[in-house]
Amino acid sequence: MTQTREFHVAVRGLVATEADLQYSDFVSGKLGPHVDVTPIVPQFTGIATPFSSLLEMIAPTQDGTHVIFHASDEFQATIPLHELNDALLLFQLDDQPLKKGFPVRLIVPNGSSECLNVKAVVKIEVVRHAQPAQHATFGFKNLVPPTEL
Repeated sequence: MTQTREFHVAVRGLVATEADLQYSDFVSGKLGPHVDVTPIVPQFTGIATPFSSLLEMIAPTQDGTHVIFHASDEFQATIPLHELNDALLLFQLDDQPLKKGFPVRLIVPNGSSECLNVKAVVKIEVVRHAQPAQHATFGFKNLVPPTEL
């Protein structure tokens, strides 16, 4: 019996329209055109949708300065909105959902950070930082409660 994983990406924060994205939203083109990532970022293969298309759909508010990409393994990257113009959301390889990086992988080909991709993105959150010019940051969240230290 084959076990299927639930494909779900939540979009929250300082946006006009929050979203709960499914695999079908990506495949149908609802989020924008499909892009072959290999000519853009040769170390990756597969099909992506431009992050700019998602931004058009969710309409970040004027207060939004950064986007936090939360991964299923507690990794997160905080990237200034202006650095995401060329970003892609990789969602498919060989006409199937991703095996590595499921459900989606963020690829930022022209970002300021050494972390130019985030695998296993499950939540995308538009936020306001007090220092709008701040560069991208990344790392693992520490979710260990003080009582377990």
